[in-house]
Amino acid sequence: MATPLPETYHTQCCLPCEKELNLVLYLHQVVGPNANQKTIIPTKPGESLFGITAVNNWAIVDAPDFKAKVVGHAQGIHVMADQPSVGYYNSFNLAFVEGSFKGATLQVMGIFNPVGEWAIIGGTGELTMARGTIKYKILQESAGIESIRELNIRAFYTPPSALVVKGA
Repeated sequence: MATPLPETYHTQCCLPCEKELNLVLYLHQVVGPNANQKTIIPTKPGESLFGITAVNNWAIVDAPDFKAKVVGHAQGIHVMADQPSVGYYNSFNLAFVEGSFKGATLQVMGIFNPVGEWAIIGGTGELTMARGTIKYKILQESAGIESIRELNIRAFYTPPSALVVKGA
């Protein structure tokens, strides 16, 4: 049987505790010159791509343009985890560097395909305890070197100001 936490660790919400986030942002991925990802575990020539691992610091921008304003970064890893086809497992923090969520993060994971959906499994800062999804699709590609993906972010979160610690 679990032991209850001391009363000082219980939290309660003030007024409406949870907020909803609906954002459309854009992920700018660069593979060629000025790459914002790097292979750290390659495969041997002639082998399948299965197991190849890369780190990424993809730019998150505010418009579907290769020169748009950077509002955050998707920092993490992606691993080729699909043997019969091409499918990367992705795990990254979407770290905001501009705007009302500056300093906050969303923890994101899922499979990276041309069109799909990732899970939001957590958050920090203003986006504390976030959960939700990001639906994405490719909008633009430039000769296989650069791409822009539209990110439709929908999440629920509890801002720190809504958390009150009893006995504090």
